[in-house]
Amino acid sequence: MLMNPALSGLRCIRCATLFPPGDYPEGCPSCLEAGHPASLECVYTPSTSSVMPLPVLHPITLGEGDTPCLESAALAQAEGVGRLWLKCESANPTGSHKDRMAAQLVSRARLAGATRVAAASSGNAGVSLAAYCAAAGLQAEIAITRNCPALQREAMQRFGARLTAFEDSLGRWPHVAQLCREQGAFAGTNYLNPPTGTHAYGVEGYKPIAREIFDHCGLPTDVIVPTARGDLLWGVLLGWQALHRQGLIPRLPRMHAVEPYARLSRALQTGDARGLWEAGTDQYSIAGGTTTLQSLQALARSGGLPVEVSDAAAAQAQQRLERMGLGTELSSAAALAAVTRLRRSGMLDAESSVVLILTSDGRRG
Repeated sequence: MLMNPALSGLRCIRCATLFPPGDYPEGCPSCLEAGHPASLECVYTPSTSSVMPLPVLHPITLGEGDTPCLESAALAQAEGVGRLWLKCESANPTGSHKDRMAAQLVSRARLAGATRVAAASSGNAGVSLAAYCAAAGLQAEIAITRNCPALQREAMQRFGARLTAFEDSLGRWPHVAQLCREQGAFAGTNYLNPPTGTHAYGVEGYKPIAREIFDHCGLPTDVIVPTARGDLLWGVLLGWQALHRQGLIPRLPRMHAVEPYARLSRALQTGDARGLWEAGTDQYSIAGGTTTLQSLQALARSGGLPVEVSDAAAAQAQQRLERMGLGTELSSAAALAAVTRLRRSGMLDAESSVVLILTSDGRRG
């Protein structure tokens, strides 16, 4: 396990300032000081040896990645699109896409000499970080909400995580900030408000999803991603950009962000991701009232759209997938409901080739 020598720096996605390789859990220091939290993206020296470079080479692994991509002609026909695939991230070791990020992030934490990782999560991220910390011999400190599902809580505890409960989601972030800023913990999630993305090295772990889709499906026209603060959306986009830079694809697919109520669409109206748009939802994994600049840029760079999907529409989509033998959490099923909305808007048509990222099967929902 070692840091990739081709990693030459990190560049701010807002001001384009280049920083040397290192840990920037709060994103770009300059933009943060200016009151505009902004993520950093990794920069690598050109190499012919790796199309999809990652920050940590030979990371700690539990077998994440290479998840199934299932084509469904029946769904494609029903939705009026040319072809449709389901990228099943529940096949990762702890049951969600978060394992890809955890592998890179926890490996970096150990290389950096950290003894513990602190995170705010009441769901898949907390379980994943707890599992990978156990594999790495690190202590996971997870701030949860009091309404954290019992199965999620129990899974984190079985992996050895120490849990601290708070009344609401935003209340967890100052606790995690204190652990990271004052007590030397490595940041496993965002803790800023307004937020930025998770540690750039962790988000890089999502890039291989693009290569896996390309190898299995070719180049789709559209990729639909359940989205809260955009780590997955942004990370997959970085993967497509890497393929484009290598000349392997002529264009980027449109990346569409599925959300349970209008956050990104409101942020796009002003170009400012720092608002708070709270609303209730049962789509647990993509809930919350905040969004990020990285989400806005993923949409802008790819030409994609935010898509609002109600709980009722997500539940109907969940039932359709279950009748095919696929269990999904409500947030994952929302990706299928988004196809219907995009088709009706004219964004998708009979020539479209569409990949839905099913983030989790909801086994602990």
